[in-house]
Amino acid sequence: MKNNSASLLVLAIFTMSINNAMAEAGDIGFTYIEGGIIGGFVNDIETSGAITGNGPLDLESDADGGGFIGGAWKFNNQMHFFGEYASLGQELEILGDTDIVTGEYDVVRWRIGVGYQYNVSKTLAYYGRFSLDRLELTGARVAGFNVDIDSDDSGIGSEIGVIWAATPTFHFQGHARYTAVGGVASSDSDPFETDVLIGVNGRWNFLPNIALVTGYEFGKITTLNVGLRIAF
Repeated sequence: MKNNSASLLVLAIFTMSINNAMAEAGDIGFTYIEGGIIGGFVNDIETSGAITGNGPLDLESDADGGGFIGGAWKFNNQMHFFGEYASLGQELEILGDTDIVTGEYDVVRWRIGVGYQYNVSKTLAYYGRFSLDRLELTGARVAGFNVDIDSDDSGIGSEIGVIWAATPTFHFQGHARYTAVGGVASSDSDPFETDVLIGVNGRWNFLPNIALVTGYEFGKITTLNVGLRIAF
């Protein structure tokens, strides 16, 4: 009887702990750090004014990968600071009369800003953000060619989105965001131009405060990422 009672007590404590962990995982919050791998594709590089002094080269850009890191800190019931950084390589092809010469270049994007969160319920929240965004194209390397891709610029960005806790362990998020430095520009005056991007992502909390995250964002620079998030 004593052994059975002890076993029941341990089981009850374990069950309560799991339930509490599930409840914590279901909370919609903006205090976290995350990171992982990212892949992406830069559109319209062949017409970019950011490529200078190369003559009439026939260029193409292909998708490649890199890494990302980000985080947020909630400093009152509804406000948070946030930041994101991503660096990914891109394959670069120069098309000749008879052959194709391949190389690569790097794309660096980051943004920092402040956000506001409005909780409709325990499982649904809307949010908005304003940010300073920066985009860099750098480090072009093509054997036999002096390809000068070395441009950077910054501008203002904004974002609106919604987060839905479908279950205590599965969260889904969608957003639309504007950025002043969204993609390469065809004019010679400015290296980059504005864009509106649409994104979706999901999170699976396989531990109370640790989630597997994945996201897709479509725009003039389209990205797909997979990583881990630690919530606090």
